[in-house]
Amino acid sequence: MHRRNAATRAQYAILILVVIVIVGAAAAYVWWPRAPAAPSVIRIGVVAPLTGSLASFGAPDPWLASYIQNYINQNMGGIYMQAYGKKIPVQITLVDTQSSESTAATVTQQLITQDHVNLLILMHTPETIDPASAMAEKYGVPALAIEGPVDAWVVQGPYHWVYMVGWAFPQLAQTYTDIWNLAGNGTNKVVAVISTNDVGGQTFDKVMIPAAEAAGYKVVNLGLVTPGTTDYTPYILEAKAANATILTGDLDPPDFATLWRQAHAEGWVPEVVTVARANVFPSNEKALGDSLAYGISAEVWWFPSISTYYSPLLKMNASQWAQTYESATGREWDMSIGYDLGAYDWAVNVLERAGSLSPQAINQSIATTDMMTMAGPIDFQNPFPPGVEPLIAQQEPFMLQPQNEGHYVLLPLFGGQWVPSATWGWKIVPIYGAGLPVQTYPMVLIPPNPSNVSNVNATAP
Repeated sequence: MHRRNAATRAQYAILILVVIVIVGAAAAYVWWPRAPAAPSVIRIGVVAPLTGSLASFGAPDPWLASYIQNYINQNMGGIYMQAYGKKIPVQITLVDTQSSESTAATVTQQLITQDHVNLLILMHTPETIDPASAMAEKYGVPALAIEGPVDAWVVQGPYHWVYMVGWAFPQLAQTYTDIWNLAGNGTNKVVAVISTNDVGGQTFDKVMIPAAEAAGYKVVNLGLVTPGTTDYTPYILEAKAANATILTGDLDPPDFATLWRQAHAEGWVPEVVTVARANVFPSNEKALGDSLAYGISAEVWWFPSISTYYSPLLKMNASQWAQTYESATGREWDMSIGYDLGAYDWAVNVLERAGSLSPQAINQSIATTDMMTMAGPIDFQNPFPPGVEPLIAQQEPFMLQPQNEGHYVLLPLFGGQWVPSATWGWKIVPIYGAGLPVQTYPMVLIPPNPSNVSNVNATAP
């Protein structure tokens, strides 16, 4: 009897132990932390002007978005996300702002609310970057902004979700005055200034006019003009009457083309021209017609011979990237291809370090970026090229306020000039290197009648 009871008690004990093990296992299955389900795709939204007055900025973007998506998915097998323990393919959705601020805001909002992007890339000029940044901030979506004046962006802040890489107008003003100085006695140091009445043009004038005067130039301020102006005759006659031999400002490419053709018709041909936004791409110069691009100078933010710029994504240097672009597209390289690839270098690096698609993790990863890209060095702890921070402190101290620090990086600018090219029609060559590893060439003054000039800077590559 006692043995039977003992056996029964032992059976009960074993049964209870089995129940405890089963319940414990079930609880562990329910409550034990597990890796989150891996998403099927990483969604990247790219906002750029593909049509309209700023279309030259976005011309490489459709090809590049497709090229990068294919490269990541086919060559790399996707981007490794530590939180999911696997590589995830990317889906890049490119939208067109139509060179309109309101459209830029609308298409960015659609990327966020309809396409549910994990990361935004905002490209080219304040007309895209500023309104798109406002949408990213409104909805709490991490965003990388690139290629444009950072100071015109900073004044729309402060920012939490958006970080920008570009340059600032004090850098541009220094580049322009250094170009003017190359002309020596070829000018009378009288500068006509005309800009578009938008945030870029307004910021340009606020910085450029006092900088020009401080450098010893007399300024003839022609004022701000409405985009799409068709008759520049009053402004041209005012500049001609003041005997201005230098023209500067900040205009959309089609507006500058109208002004420049009318200036020649009126017999006013300044010897030096540095107009921001208007003359940075080969297509801009071809659109002028005839030989009107001869000798026009421009700010340069990327050039194939800068040996230190490198894409960790494609494993290419700047020269290799320019050759790849020209071979694949049949088009001449332009400055945007450097910054655009730099944005994708940056984006992939950010996502890899974030390790998940948590907006907070991505945002923190952006803030701690320290890398070389095809656009140049991006390091948010050291955001200034040599000698630039004192310029900012003197001319735009608001950029150094605590709420703005850590959200932008400034990259170097130098000066170039448009000259004939047997292959492409026009090419830009460096004339002022600003300490960068680029070979420079002698500057030439713009001829009164460029049609009579057979060659300019023929020794340039």
